[in-house]
Amino acid sequence: MAEFILICFLLFYILIFGTMLWAVFSAAPWVPSRKKDLAMVIQAVAIKPGDTVFDLGCGDGRWLWAMAKKTPAKKIIGFEISFLFYFWCRIKILFSNYPHVKVEFKNFFKVDLSQADVVLCFLTPPAMKKLDLKLRKEMKKGGNFISYAFSLPSKTPEKVFKVSQKSIPIYLYKF
Repeated sequence: MAEFILICFLLFYILIFGTMLWAVFSAAPWVPSRKKDLAMVIQAVAIKPGDTVFDLGCGDGRWLWAMAKKTPAKKIIGFEISFLFYFWCRIKILFSNYPHVKVEFKNFFKVDLSQADVVLCFLTPPAMKKLDLKLRKEMKKGGNFISYAFSLPSKTPEKVFKVSQKSIPIYLYKF
């Protein structure tokens, strides 16, 4: 019985920390966004009624909830490969009053981005480089892409926002 418990504990540990490491090396470690910056992201993108929003690497879901509370988006979908954060978002969805918010345990590099009107992310420069080609192939014409902190290597942003002179830049791209 003790061996079974130990095996279960090890599997749980691998599931939690293994997927966190996978997220770190494939796209980005979890770093929380500041509330002031979330408000700036919402202001920057001007989401319209009926829009579908994708959050690539949604982490603890703070962008999902900010979008749900402050925008008229029809669908808000987060993609996360860290099981702990995915599970946390699923629990928050169960107790929320936002039926249009969903989270999927999925690698966003394997998601068809053409279904989104707005795509958001907070990724590392290597992940942005990889995402750049995918965006150019799949983004809907007229779609908006918002990147928190890092720019796309091959595209000039439509606009760069900052809450203050020392704050993290928020890049808005039109496709």
